[in-house]
Amino acid sequence: MPTPIRAHVIVGGFPPGQHAGHDMDYARLRILQALQANENVHATVSSDYTDCHRWIRDCQLLVTYVAGPFADDHEAGVIRDWIADGGRWLALHGSTGGKAARLDAEGTRQRMVKASYHYALGSFFLTHPPIREFQVDVRDRDHVLTHNLPESFRIKDEPYMIEVLHPETRVLLSTAEVPPPPAETQELYGGDTSLLPDGKSRALGFVREIGAGSIAYVAPGHCHSPLTNMQPSVDVSISPDGAPPLRFRGPWETEPYETLVGNAIAWGTGVEG
Repeated sequence: MPTPIRAHVIVGGFPPGQHAGHDMDYARLRILQALQANENVHATVSSDYTDCHRWIRDCQLLVTYVAGPFADDHEAGVIRDWIADGGRWLALHGSTGGKAARLDAEGTRQRMVKASYHYALGSFFLTHPPIREFQVDVRDRDHVLTHNLPESFRIKDEPYMIEVLHPETRVLLSTAEVPPPPAETQELYGGDTSLLPDGKSRALGFVREIGAGSIAYVAPGHCHSPLTNMQPSVDVSISPDGAPPLRFRGPWETEPYETLVGNAIAWGTGVEG
């Protein structure tokens, strides 16, 4: 009899039950379809990290695609210990986010709050410019996650700016085609902390080892539908007049991204790597 592989999938927005500007149903469907490529995988699904200790204790793989939800200090510790014991966490897109703190009474100035969750994951979301087309550079082609990827590929997505929090992180994907964040954003965070040591590129994907387990993060992955679109505008590389498309699945309809997700599922379920 085949050995079952347990995976737990967290897909959702904040407040609970809301989409937070993403087509969560589509993302959830694509993740579950990718998991079903291995018929030995049994998956459970949640919308946030509440009581995640109940679901991951016998899991090999945790997959997250969230916009707002994050683990509190206790759950972040549970996840970190679970990884150290051999678990693998595949975090996609908005998983580096969390909550924003108001800096004025009107709420016109906000800053993302760095929490223990981000240190467990290993990265922290700062901001992103409007959706645009940009180049993804595959910096490390010797990992199972980048198997069969070209040296670089173009993608249409939100170009995330994330701060890599641990020096031992192995950066797999990056881009040098994203303009610097606005001066007011740099003021909020004490500079452009998303820049890598080369001073010109920013991480879009990485792996990080913790004990017997590991974490993989992939920044690309935005999608929205006519009902969930909250984009005020897009770059001219997407729409000449800056009007956001009502339906957007850019990276999910890109062959290298589909390969990347498939590789990540294989990595997380122990099929490869």
